[in-house]
Amino acid sequence: MIAPLCAGAFAQTAAESDLTLRPALRLERTLGGGRPAGKVEPPVYLRADRVSGEMEETVHLDGNAELRREGTVVRGDHIEYTVATDEARIQGNARLFRDGTTFTGPSLQLQVDALTGTMPDATFIYAPRQGRGTAGLLEFLGSERLVAKDATYTTCGPGDGWWVKANQLEIDRGEELGVARGATIYFEGVPIFASPYFQFPLGERRRSGILTPSFAINSTLGYEATVPWYWDIAPNRDFTIAPRVMSRRGVLLENEFRFLEPTVRGQLGYDIIAHDKATGETRDNISIQTDYANLSGVTAGLNYNRVSDDRFFVDFGRTVVSSAQAVLPQEAFVAYNRPFFSSAVRVSENQTLQDPNAPIVPPYERVPEVTLSSWRYDWYGIDPAINFDATYFRHMTLEDGTRVIVNPVVSYPLLAPGWFFVPKAQWHYTSYTLDPYLHPGDSRPTRSLPIYSLDTGLVFERDGGDGGFQTVEPRLFYAYIPFRDQSQLPNFDSALADFNFTQLFTENIYSGSDRIGEANQLTAAIVGRVFDPVNGGERMRVAVGQRFYFASQRVTLLPTDQPRTDKTSDVLFEFSGSVAPHWLANFDVERSMSQQKVVYSSVGVRWQPAPASVVTASYRYRVEDLEQADLSGQWPLTRRLYGVARLNYSMRDRSWIEALGGLEYKADCWVLRFAAQRFTTSTVTTTTTVFLQLELNGLTSVGPSPVEQLRRSIPGYQLINPPPREPGRYQYYE
Repeated sequence: MIAPLCAGAFAQTAAESDLTLRPALRLERTLGGGRPAGKVEPPVYLRADRVSGEMEETVHLDGNAELRREGTVVRGDHIEYTVATDEARIQGNARLFRDGTTFTGPSLQLQVDALTGTMPDATFIYAPRQGRGTAGLLEFLGSERLVAKDATYTTCGPGDGWWVKANQLEIDRGEELGVARGATIYFEGVPIFASPYFQFPLGERRRSGILTPSFAINSTLGYEATVPWYWDIAPNRDFTIAPRVMSRRGVLLENEFRFLEPTVRGQLGYDIIAHDKATGETRDNISIQTDYANLSGVTAGLNYNRVSDDRFFVDFGRTVVSSAQAVLPQEAFVAYNRPFFSSAVRVSENQTLQDPNAPIVPPYERVPEVTLSSWRYDWYGIDPAINFDATYFRHMTLEDGTRVIVNPVVSYPLLAPGWFFVPKAQWHYTSYTLDPYLHPGDSRPTRSLPIYSLDTGLVFERDGGDGGFQTVEPRLFYAYIPFRDQSQLPNFDSALADFNFTQLFTENIYSGSDRIGEANQLTAAIVGRVFDPVNGGERMRVAVGQRFYFASQRVTLLPTDQPRTDKTSDVLFEFSGSVAPHWLANFDVERSMSQQKVVYSSVGVRWQPAPASVVTASYRYRVEDLEQADLSGQWPLTRRLYGVARLNYSMRDRSWIEALGGLEYKADCWVLRFAAQRFTTSTVTTTTTVFLQLELNGLTSVGPSPVEQLRRSIPGYQLINPPPREPGRYQYYE
């Protein structure tokens, strides 16, 4: 239709188009709004100060003349409407409105139902995108097509910002395609881009072509530029190749193929630099992710990742997260799932990337792992389940072995408003097959033990006084596991679980299945909540808890580990929520009762009084190895200038983990962003990246975008130029 014709013409570039494979879902704003219109001929409504002529032939409208038909509104000083040909001729202050777009000019000739015609010396305004423009001649070629000759377009006010000038602009909403011929983009009166011909998408339909290039400055890679080329193979398949030219390294060719079928989907990536100037070697990275599922319950998947060397991500990673990858999974599985039953066969290998100054022990590989599970909820009031796991563990330097687990579980939950009482019993049987040369006495050890627990609590509720409500929830959790000597058993996947509120209400203090600590312990905790009266969400939460031991510890991860002898655990305290309007805070503390000191703490506060105005400060401390301070924010320095920053410092290491700073300038129709980021890529190396982006609202952007880095580094960061919302059906009705 006409409105999307002009709106889409400049509202979206190829770089901003939806390149995802899965179809986009859109909310229907009105009941039946997405249904096609019927074939009934719509009526024509006429209005004017003076009406003359024959109603079934030619009608003349003079003075405030108006013609309406099925969402199309035509106005002017004089309208001549011929009924037989459905043609309207408008003279003087001609105005055509449809779906949010207004066209004005001295005259208009229009076939009303077909929406074909011409308007010379036209101006147009598209309200939903704040866009406007001019054309020496507008040619309406139906509800889907439009040609503007000698055209200009901008989202800026008169005399400001940027504009596009084209000899001819062709818009086809049916094909979701725009074509500009002889086009030039001006910024503050200076031409910054020109092309005799280019295409751009108007909607979600993808098209092959060059995407928006990006440029950056990197302390490790030097000056770099990336020019992606996109190949729309089919609606459910595409391929992107992006040469990344780096002055200090060479050309890294980044490739990605994506596909989506009824039962399988995935993506394949391969990046290669044939000759790295710094190392003189060929370096590459391959990544494959696929998933399969059908209606019978069969699923399968592959997640394979490999790099040519340990420093690939350190050298070529663009973010802290990508540079910090240490263990690359190489997994494949096949599973079968039905109601109350699931089974799977999985092979899990990995590639461990080592930092010579901070080596890590690679995890065990599972080649393969077979799992079977069955469960049933509320079967005569009982929740029974059984789990079976058989795994062969393999390691390059540590011992290999096979482990079989059988674990039946039964619980009898009693639930009612205001209280719950959940007894649970399980039996955990484990059998190993180990190397007889390493275990000459017993190469097939077993372990069998019962596990009992009882979880109970109360919920007291009262009116909060403002439409919301408050609760106080005391809770007790008792666990009993008899002692079994496990000092001669291997340790394939067990570790001491993090001590937190979730772990307080579990039977085993270890993760994994190779160590099950004996337990005769009681957890006592109390939680208080305040709920928001508007959305029912949790506005504030306070919790305190502690575990009491009735026996000393005897099961440890290693025989050399010092067992616990304390009768009580550390005390945990948590607070999170809104402490005042625009203020959020969280406070987590673990205090050791034996040492009489805080062994872990995490404190954070956020102040966000207005959009695009936020300051966050946090501090984390762990007595063994961690002490970090973090400060970040986005704040208006003037009416148009915003500052952004993030500082993350390790007091223990006396070094910066990440430092980011920049400025954002917001004009009426464009935004300029500058940011510099320095982050640690290994124990001895850092990388500094500079971003400079000019974004022309409603058209395109030039330069590398720091937005994703700002969102990741600054909690609560918001765009200073958010895109306009999709208008409702009658929002711009005339």
